[in-house]
Amino acid sequence: MAPLLAASELARAAAAAPLQPAQVNGYPALILRLAGKIDTVVAVRIDDGLITGLYAVRNPDKLSHMERETALHR
Repeated sequence: MAPLLAASELARAAAAAPLQPAQVNGYPALILRLAGKIDTVVAVRIDDGLITGLYAVRNPDKLSHMERETALHR
């Protein structure tokens, strides 16, 4: 995949990319896929109804576990 160099290129790529809602580390999150693979995960911290943090991860090593399904236990 070629790197994106301009903000307009990034905006076009992000607009065309599917976003998948998720929960990451207890926070609501969006998973951005490019070329079918996870490119970015953005988690949103919300306190008292206000957004108090945005956490974006793009490191492929840190995202590799996101492709695997995890069983939920009660």
